[in-house]
Amino acid sequence: MPGVTGAADEELTIDQLAAEVDMTVRNIRAHQARGLLPPPTLKGRIGYYGPLHRRRLLQIRAMQDEGLNLAAIAKVVNDGQLTAVTTEAFTASEPAWFAPDELLARLGTPPDEVTARAMELGLIAIDGDRVRMDLPGLLPLAEEFLAMGVPLAAQLDALAEVQRATEQVAAAYLQLADEHLIARVAVDSGGDLEAIRRSVARLGDLARVALNASFNHAMSDALRAHFER
Repeated sequence: MPGVTGAADEELTIDQLAAEVDMTVRNIRAHQARGLLPPPTLKGRIGYYGPLHRRRLLQIRAMQDEGLNLAAIAKVVNDGQLTAVTTEAFTASEPAWFAPDELLARLGTPPDEVTARAMELGLIAIDGDRVRMDLPGLLPLAEEFLAMGVPLAAQLDALAEVQRATEQVAAAYLQLADEHLIARVAVDSGGDLEAIRRSVARLGDLARVALNASFNHAMSDALRAHFER
């Protein structure tokens, strides 16, 4: 789907949205009436549309261009099913809750600014009298780095860079899926959600291989350049 990553984040009127996705206002209203498009956000008497609406309309148009009828498209996109099946393979681990004393015993007593940074990065959150970690798999890594002499503050600096880089990687593969995968699989399978789920899961496997190979190459170049200097 051309231009998916270039979608503006600002809210659009229906006329602006129609121009963005190269559809008529009548078609957009028809898709909305069929339940293919979520309703807009109302502000006063005007409805505003955002990136979610733009992406959905581009998905619908791509599937129509490939020959999928509206009944099959509705099977794919209605009720959040497309979101559910495409994100299933990338769902993060379940959050975990820890008593503050347990985390202090495992990680030491960090300065207040380090704790604040971890909260800013979304790694920890205060939940009543416990601490919630949405990515508990990072805890043993932090412990091992500490044992190697790497302070938490430095770990968080590195992790912030990793988060930014992986967001860019995710955006690149999302565009790939949008432009070359989801619509084609939906058409070939007649709108079979399980087929879409398998294809997106395989895309995730391939993306991880590519990411690992690219990281190894970049790390090798970085180390060589560093020590040659």
